[in-house]
Amino acid sequence: MDRRQLLTTLAAALAAGITSTSFAQQLAGKQFRFVVGYPAGGVVDFAARTIADGLSHETGATFIIENKPGAASNIATEFVARQPGDAGVFGVFANSTLTTNPFVPQLASKSVDPFKDLKPVAAFADMILVLAVTEQLGVKSLDAFLAKAKASPTPLRVGLAGIGSPHHLAALLLERSAQLNLTMVPYKGGAPMIADAAGGHLDAVFTTVPVGGPMVASGKLRWIAIAQPKTISSLPGVPSLVEVFKGSSVPSWIGVFAPSSTPDALVAMMHDSINKVVASATVADKLRKNGLEPLNWTLPETNTFISNEAVFMKKFLSEFKLDFSA
Repeated sequence: MDRRQLLTTLAAALAAGITSTSFAQQLAGKQFRFVVGYPAGGVVDFAARTIADGLSHETGATFIIENKPGAASNIATEFVARQPGDAGVFGVFANSTLTTNPFVPQLASKSVDPFKDLKPVAAFADMILVLAVTEQLGVKSLDAFLAKAKASPTPLRVGLAGIGSPHHLAALLLERSAQLNLTMVPYKGGAPMIADAAGGHLDAVFTTVPVGGPMVASGKLRWIAIAQPKTISSLPGVPSLVEVFKGSSVPSWIGVFAPSSTPDALVAMMHDSINKVVASATVADKLRKNGLEPLNWTLPETNTFISNEAVFMKKFLSEFKLDFSA
């Protein structure tokens, strides 16, 4: 993308007081990059591609997905934070990038501060975590799972899609709230975890519908509970863990972020365009069918929510010990 042309467009839009809708139309033919901090095929990658496709139709611009997984999304975070604000580069990250990693020394970036070096653009999807059990475990409900976990002479093995991930924190909260003794088995991503679970090397996993759905459909896994205090239309009859968690929950959502030097006009345009795309029936339905609940916050709401969540998560994380020795 021609940076000078983008800056000229932004300046003209600000001077003319152009609305976000007409401004978005001026981006037809421009090219943007969405850098995803996780591997292709995962839930964040799916969400990013869904939104990018919708934005392409909405604005007429081209949105390219670039996966830069690794180091608890820090590789992508650091890359995005160092880009010039006029480069048209945005990051698509889970909330843990801002509200978990900075408070865990082993996960915190050594070179960038996501609160200072990134600018929130839009929180667009609640990432629903679901507890699934393997076929070999032989249980069909949450109550049966809890009973088996308490009676088992050896701790049940629970797969984790990364240490410090929302999946991991949900497993720790389950262990504490239900007074269980579980063996946490970390993986570098959801795909290898699901493969091991399907092969009977794990007893349970916290995962998402896009990642675990195919194995559930094949009968190798079974959904038994939703981590968030809600039920979702794509999994009728699957209960929430809210009572087991005693009212607690682990925030888990996906958002778009920009380098801190990105012009406010571009952030506002992208924010409004993303919200419009997420509110469309086609995209909202696609997200919901894959276990994601659309979000439609304003920019002030997004910034306030992140600030409040950071305070909550700092305290939450102080109550648990994350084991990085595995």
